[in-house]
Amino acid sequence: MNIAEWILVIMLAITLFIFLVAGIVLIIKLIHLANEAKKIVMTGQGIAAKADDIVDNVKGMTSVGGIVKTFANHVVENQERRYAAEDAAREAAERTAEANAAQAAATEAAIAEADRAERQAKRATASARSAKKAAGAAKK
Repeated sequence: MNIAEWILVIMLAITLFIFLVAGIVLIIKLIHLANEAKKIVMTGQGIAAKADDIVDNVKGMTSVGGIVKTFANHVVENQERRYAAEDAAREAAERTAEANAAQAAATEAAIAEADRAERQAKRATASARSAKKAAGAAKK
């Protein structure tokens, strides 16, 4: 081979090497670009989902069905509060009635005990009078 052929082969080898390096760099840049595009697509999908949620909320608030649903929820909450208040009042009344019944029973028991004590006192007084009369009769 002569020198001209060697120069041509070296130039072709260098050119091939430059294209090879440029191709590798280009492929790396395209991979990074694809990753960035993937991130942008994911962010866009998140924004689209949020936008759909917002549209659904606005549609629910402005449509007749949404208004009726809100009104029905409000009525149900009011009824639950009213029933809870009635239940609390009923339970308080039952506790008061039980306490009154217990107090009445205790009062009746105390009255019965006082009656028994009064009867015993009357018997004791009557016995004391009889004993006094008997003692007076025995002295005579």
